[in-house]
Amino acid sequence: ENVIKIEYDGNSSNRFKGIINHLRGNKKINISDEGIVSVTASSTEGSHYPKYVVDFDNNEFFHSSSFYPSKDWLQIDFKDKKIHPTHYSIQTPSNHDDGDQQCPVNWCIEVSNSGNENDWRTIDSRQNVTSISKQNQSDTFEIGTKLTSNECYRYIRLRATGQTSGNCGNIA
Repeated sequence: ENVIKIEYDGNSSNRFKGIINHLRGNKKINISDEGIVSVTASSTEGSHYPKYVVDFDNNEFFHSSSFYPSKDWLQIDFKDKKIHPTHYSIQTPSNHDDGDQQCPVNWCIEVSNSGNENDWRTIDSRQNVTSISKQNQSDTFEIGTKLTSNECYRYIRLRATGQTSGNCGNIA
């Protein structure tokens, strides 16, 4: 089994130099468009597709369309690869029409190897986060559950567990 270890060094300027960046190589590509990963969501608002969460080279962003808190999710399928997450970073849109209304403040991170609805394990949960509650903010979070060294997963998803900074239910 080929194992590549990419660890977050704690330097905020490196927060988006993890697995997604590694899979891009030195190319300015969208790894979802290229078929390297598959990014899906519970819903999509207009042309704000899930694939934009793995596209670091333009100002497009993902936006879900649900108005019900705790219903929306965003998922990455790493296909023939498995990941061992220790940290994750989130950046809020810088050009969202609704301003600071849609920023996430309540969520959990879940992992699975099958992607089946009854096979998700929560490995991190956050409530009332303020560090990314406005436009154009980013932060890195350490996974709350310490995974054993052999725990690796094909799927990871962020699931909303409450309302956004503007008391909405969707994810942007």
